[in-house]
This record gives sequence, structure tokens and C-alpha cells, in this order.
Amino acid sequence: MFLSVGIRFEANVEALNMVETAGNYTKHRRVPYLIEENGKLKTVYVPAISGESLAHAYQEHLVNEALSAGLPVCDDCRRGEFYKSMNKIHLEKKVSPIPDDPKEIEEAIVKACVVEDVGGFLYAEKPPVRRSSAFQVSYALPVKSVALFATSEPQLHARHAQIDASSKKGNVSEQMIYYVETGTALYGFIFNLDLDAVGISAITSKPILDDNEIKKRREVSLKALFRMLSSSQFGAKLSRFFPVGGITELIVTVTEHPFVVTSPIYDDYIERTKRRLNILKNFGEEIFITIAKEDRVAEEALKEAIDYLNEKGVF
Repeated sequence: MFLSVGIRFEANVEALNMVETAGNYTKHRRVPYLIEENGKLKTVYVPAISGESLAHAYQEHLVNEALSAGLPVCDDCRRGEFYKSMNKIHLEKKVSPIPDDPKEIEEAIVKACVVEDVGGFLYAEKPPVRRSSAFQVSYALPVKSVALFATSEPQLHARHAQIDASSKKGNVSEQMIYYVETGTALYGFIFNLDLDAVGISAITSKPILDDNEIKKRREVSLKALFRMLSSSQFGAKLSRFFPVGGITELIVTVTEHPFVVTSPIYDDYIERTKRRLNILKNFGEEIFITIAKEDRVAEEALKEAIDYLNEKGVF
């Protein structure tokens, strides 16, 4: 089963993805964006949130859900440091001595950590072992039709230093001004999850775990996505720049084989997704689709998708 989710969310005055600090100025991530205006194409630079940022947040939620379900998570991932068994130092925490067979290395890592099972890893020693991530996530980008209204604007702030009576004025800065570039946009992004890849060897395509363990891992993978979206706990600087807004639309599809919803940066993404799915029906493939829009909230659609997968025996 392959799950694909398209999400639109409004975020005003957010600092979810900062990329560099130059002096007292912290910049928001921006990307070049191709749009059409008056029949001509033009490039504009718009605020964006990287897929890496969203993936990190998802994996942090995956850690919490896995631990709640009593599933194994390695020490690095528990701390939110997703090294992913990249070298001998990190791999020896899971298996020692390290096997020479790539299949045994993959098996040891998958059994020891749900995050590396679902999120993949690259062991870059000899023999190198690579496991692709079962989940995929795009950049969050402004919706095309309103991309020109997306903004990145610096906000002035000040930190104050406490100076006692014995301090000479001028020795210590009484205040320091700094700027945080905030973004405002209607964003869209895609999240995919290949449930058939969880607990299955990327080398032999055979199960590494028993059926019960695989079902548990699939379930926590979905719960982690549910929690990430329903709580809006993703991105940086939430303590003082928690985005004002929320999910405005969401579409979920479940197919027997990989299928990705049309990107929500396009206004007709729901209709185009439906039309594409109708073609798949002609191939005899069973499909599921649910939408949250207007008076239906995102959690209702996500719960419906989880119930569907539960009925199908996916977990």
C-alpha cells in the first residue's frame, strides 16, 4: 500500500526554516520560483521550507510514537540526532563486531531502530549499505496563484543586558538589536509513505521482521504523520514565531502501488488527482481518496485514511 498526502497550510509571520546568520540578521530560506504572469514566465524568490526540515520533524514524531508503542529506537535517534548508522562508531552501538555481509548489517540496523527502518540510512564504510527512506517529503512552497503575495520581511527585536550600579556605562552593551526574517505564505507540500517497504529488506526484498512487528511499525509511521500535522510541530523557532494559520486543505490517497497526488501548489490539484485516479481504476487497481476542505478538518480525513488501512489489514 502506498499513501500520498497533499497539504496546504497558511503560515503568517513564521520562521520555520532559517538558513544563515550574517551579523545580527537571520535569513529565511528562499528559493527561485517560476510563475506565469500576463502570459509570460518569470522567476521570483519566495520563502520556502525544505524537505529536510519537514523530514526531521516527522522522524522526531516517529521516535515518540515508536517508544509509546514499545518499539525499538536507537540512542542517537532518541536524542533527535539522526546519524543513521553512517559509520562504524554509530553502527557498533547496534551490532558488534560489525558483520561483513551487507544483508546482516541491514538486518541489525532495521531490528534495532524503527527510525532507520522507515527513514532509511547510508552506512558509508566497507561494505557500504544503503537503505532508501520509506517516506518522501517535498519542499513546502507557496501556492502558485498567490506566490507573488508571499513575503519575507525582517522583524526588529532587541535583547537587553542587565547593568548594575558599579558597571561603567559603555563597557557593556545595554541592548543588542537583531533582525529575524519572517515568511508569510500559503504553502503546499507532499508527503508519501510506502507502507510495503517497512520491515522489508532493501537488498533481498524479503521480510526482516515478523508480520506483527511490521504492522506495529506501519501504524506508528501513520500516527507520527497524524501528530506532526495536527500539532503543527515542525520547523524552527516555534517558541517565538509559531506560525499564525493552519491547514486549509488536505488530500489523502491510498493505492496498491506508488501514486503521488498532484502537487497542492496548483489550484486544481484535487480535481487533477481525482482524474488521474479514475484512470488507475480502469487498470483494476483498488484506490482510496479522502479530502479535507471547507467545513471538514484535516484530522477527520487522516483518521478516515487510518481506518481504511486498518480495515485492509495493513496494521
